Amino acid sequence: MPLNSFLGRIGSYLRSTSWHLRIAVIAGVIFCGCVLYVMALLGPVSHAPDAEVKRIVIAPGMAARQIAKQLEQEGIIKSGTAFHLLSRYSSASGRMQAGVYDMSPNETPKQLLERLYEGDTVDLAVSVTIPEGYTIKQIAKVLAEREIVSEEEFLEHVKTAPLPYPFLETAVANREPERRLEGYLFPDTYYFVPGTPAADVVKTMTNRFKRVVEALVPPEVLLGGQLTDGPVPLDLDQLVILASIVEKEAVVDAERPTIAGVFYNRLKINQRLQSCATVQYVLGVPKPILSTADMAIDSPYNTYVNDGLPIGPVANPGSASIQAVLKPEATPFYYFVAKEDGSGQHVFSKTFAEHEAAIHSIRKP
Repeated sequence: MPLNSFLGRIGSYLRSTSWHLRIAVIAGVIFCGCVLYVMALLGPVSHAPDAEVKRIVIAPGMAARQIAKQLEQEGIIKSGTAFHLLSRYSSASGRMQAGVYDMSPNETPKQLLERLYEGDTVDLAVSVTIPEGYTIKQIAKVLAEREIVSEEEFLEHVKTAPLPYPFLETAVANREPERRLEGYLFPDTYYFVPGTPAADVVKTMTNRFKRVVEALVPPEVLLGGQLTDGPVPLDLDQLVILASIVEKEAVVDAERPTIAGVFYNRLKINQRLQSCATVQYVLGVPKPILSTADMAIDSPYNTYVNDGLPIGPVANPGSASIQAVLKPEATPFYYFVAKEDGSGQHVFSKTFAEHEAAIHSIRKP
């Protein structure tokens, strides 16, 4: 039947009925029209199976209305208003998760809402391994190589980033700002999305340090007290400093407690630690054999010219080195020298004369 004839019959019918019925019919027609319109708005933008997929970033804290507007602007949905109303009707309005999504215009708003509610995000995180004993500068380089964050941004942020324990602020007060977090960026394998802000990366690493240390160290030490059941009383910062030296000196795990025991023996009698690792930290480059000039460098990190522990950690130690400092071996040794056979092992000596003989034996032509 032609549309004009159909509308004519409707008009005739309405003229022949009471005004109450007329209003009801008109309201019903309008309601049906609205429903059909909304259903059309809640349909997919495209029915093509190969419709272009777009990568959509939903930032943390975005409101449902903002998300709806973004999806409309990207051409993923027909109407941001209809999408927003649907989100409110389905109680998903405040439960959509931030993240990176691959979305297509051939998906319905209902399907998109379900994905946002479930957090069906694209996993863009990449694995980043920070080896034990790396310094802040080395960590910054690894992160930059993996395109997580630039070296400049990372190194700048560590100058002011919070420490895992507030009382440590006093301990680091006299250190250079770029070294204040040295020792507290826990070496581990992390998963970061490229472009992650430096603040988030640093927070993740210091939080990991805190979780590991809380499982190893007595609560009183974590509150600013001292570890008193060891050979020498140490607070948390001193413990991390010594663990960082053990980390740099030890290669074989089995030797870590022994090396820690050697350094404790020296601390007990106020004998300088004379750790090559502390000088190498000042130099910024590894040197298998230090020169006399190297060992004479005037630096609060140089344990050849300063008594006791250096002013701060010389690396970021792993849990094995921290545990070695917490539970050192009761050893008679005061000296050790690395073998040059590629084993990573050391020769330990009780006296300086034995130590010199060991060095001569290792390095003889």
